[in-house]
Amino acid sequence: MRNVFIGIAAVLLVIAVLLPLIIVFFIPDWIPGMQAAAVAYVSAFACVGALLFIVVVGLLALIAFQLRNNVVPLLEKATDTMQTVKGTTEFVSESVVQPIIKTAGAVAGARAVVQTLMRRSGGTGTNGSGP
Repeated sequence: MRNVFIGIAAVLLVIAVLLPLIIVFFIPDWIPGMQAAAVAYVSAFACVGALLFIVVVGLLALIAFQLRNNVVPLLEKATDTMQTVKGTTEFVSESVVQPIIKTAGAVAGARAVVQTLMRRSGGTGTNGSGP
């Protein structure tokens, strides 16, 4: 299929190159012929340009619809997932981390109390240092 398109493009290119030469050399009154050829080329390029513009506008519209139909729901799902992660984080913080922090704080406080009591009861000298 690709070779067919390449062949068609090559034939059109040869015709586009040879047509002005044929008009110049084989038509005796060549100035009006060149004017006609120029008008024909400009008309053909204008038609091709208009068709390409229509195709590009159609593709942009298709892309816009695809974005609206696919990206917006995807963003909504991402927002829902983010809310779920936020809720899970709050739950873990309240039910797991806070008790650990409270327990660690209580253990640190108990350790400080025991160390303080051990210093007071173990000190026999006047300066409060150990034996």
